[in-house]
Amino acid sequence: MSEAALSVGHKFADTAPALLDSARVAAYANASGDRNPIHLDEEAARAAGLPGTIVHGMLVMGHFEGALRDWLPGTRIRSLQIRFLRPLAVGARMTVSGRVAKLLPGTPPEMIVRLSVQDDAGQSVGIGDATVSAGNS
Repeated sequence: MSEAALSVGHKFADTAPALLDSARVAAYANASGDRNPIHLDEEAARAAGLPGTIVHGMLVMGHFEGALRDWLPGTRIRSLQIRFLRPLAVGARMTVSGRVAKLLPGTPPEMIVRLSVQDDAGQSVGIGDATVSAGNS
């Protein structure tokens, strides 16, 4: 779908639920260098006041980028931000939702896409905004 065909309020199809299990979290920890024990060690996470290990926030945010690229192939992501509402437990599935929040004038035109992520219980984990523009700019 081209950006020109989109209007404020357009809702994109939710992403398929993604399982963020301990193997994916460990692989992300190794690749990113973020080996904080709250992501990898149940005892350390509980000692920090969490119910168990939690997924890295940047791993969650990476799914926002993937969703945007699936929904709007060829667009450029100008900015991407997220506000976390609660941690996502390791082993949970997450789904990303999105809708067009605002169309911005300019050449090329840009839009703000409001993003949200929910866990497999339907609880909101985070919300964010992305500013995207046509990929040929």
